[in-house]
Amino acid sequence: MNLWIKGLAALLAIAYGARGHAPIAPPVTGPLTVQGSRLLDQGTPVTLRGMNVTAEGMRQPRETFGILRVRWNLNAVRVPASLGAAVVEAALDSQLAVILTGSREPEWRRWGAHPRVLLEVDAGTDIAAVRGAGARHPVVRPGPIGNDPQVVYGARLATGGSVLEPVRPLLGRAPVLATEWGEPSGCGGEAAFLALLALENEGVSWMGAALPDYEPGGEESACADLKQTVIQWTTGDPAGFGFLRANAIANAAGGPAAPLVPGALMTLFIEELGPARGAAARLDARGQLPRELEGTRVLLDGVPAPLVYADAFQVNLQVPYELRPGAVASVQVFGSGVPSNRISVPVAEAAPELFQDFATRHVVALNEDGSRNGQGAPALPGAVLVLFGTGAGNVVGPRETGAVAGPVHPLVALPVSVTVGDKAAAVLFAGEVPGFIGLAQINVRLPARAAREARAEPVVWTVGNRGSRSPATVWVR
Repeated sequence: MNLWIKGLAALLAIAYGARGHAPIAPPVTGPLTVQGSRLLDQGTPVTLRGMNVTAEGMRQPRETFGILRVRWNLNAVRVPASLGAAVVEAALDSQLAVILTGSREPEWRRWGAHPRVLLEVDAGTDIAAVRGAGARHPVVRPGPIGNDPQVVYGARLATGGSVLEPVRPLLGRAPVLATEWGEPSGCGGEAAFLALLALENEGVSWMGAALPDYEPGGEESACADLKQTVIQWTTGDPAGFGFLRANAIANAAGGPAAPLVPGALMTLFIEELGPARGAAARLDARGQLPRELEGTRVLLDGVPAPLVYADAFQVNLQVPYELRPGAVASVQVFGSGVPSNRISVPVAEAAPELFQDFATRHVVALNEDGSRNGQGAPALPGAVLVLFGTGAGNVVGPRETGAVAGPVHPLVALPVSVTVGDKAAAVLFAGEVPGFIGLAQINVRLPARAAREARAEPVVWTVGNRGSRSPATVWVR
């Protein structure tokens, strides 16, 4: 039972600061193609909606793109080639389509065949040269319609009633991407709303103003009205913030949208309802989590839930053990007294996920000697491996919501199984970790076999009849 002690401190930040992944809208998967006047994603019409990215907004590209993709419901970004390959890769890792502007032959050769990269070239560029450099997907180019059937036409649009006039001859003949639109400042609430309405009605893809104008928690800029308009448009909330969706609720360890599970750590993705600066919970003298953080509360069936973390766009909480599987619970968030909408979310017996490093998809696991499992320290055949997760549901015996687990190791009530690769691992223990809240530990013994070169094998944790859905791997030899 004590195999995990050496490395458990490293798990704390992941377990209690984990930012789960629960996209609101399907991501663009590619390949992107053009058919007449439509842009297609795997044959399905798609409208790209995104932000223009600048160097100023790229201090933390993965976090920034995660906000745009997961919390703002955008599916594309427009990135200058000058920012470099690492920024493009970060955007692609966040399941965004990338419009790469200012690109030249080196970028054409590197990115031209990527199914979610559209190369944006200037009006004087010979499209044949772009194709000759290996581009296999749509190219964005301003100017009149040419002979290449795989061109999306970039344009700067006006505002107000004449927003579409510059590209009206193209509508119905070729897909249009509004790479720049609005007044020179790109701002203005009412004009921006009318422009978005016109673009959406005609199926015109669009990029918003420069990213620094949109950074959550940053200083209000000249484009504050446009920021609020875009959030309103992409999230569907009439007030432009505070909207809550059932498919924006996920296991705190990650994975797709999930039901509520008794005792689980879960994440709600919200819009500007939490504190601008992130607030992490502290246990009180009784070892209890708070029910309010910096003015933020989450009500489940009208009862405040224990909170682990809150910021303007996310709240992590523990689901009360008292919720009954098979029922439906109401969820509502209050931020400084401002309520979100109220939604109904099903309650399930279990929806397990394993904590992992999202950059690599490798689980947080400890080997039998207490070392952190990884490429340089794979688990050996027949050895014990310790995994950590949440979402296993109720435990045997009483548990107090919002309180740390006691020293008796409360056992998971439902049957537990684990597969590594295509082989079942023997489950030695599955229960809550003493001193933690909502954190499950699973000890397994790997099958015995001949040793081989270290490799990353898929791992799936099943509780009852629900298996973990977030792709994850563990290093084994």
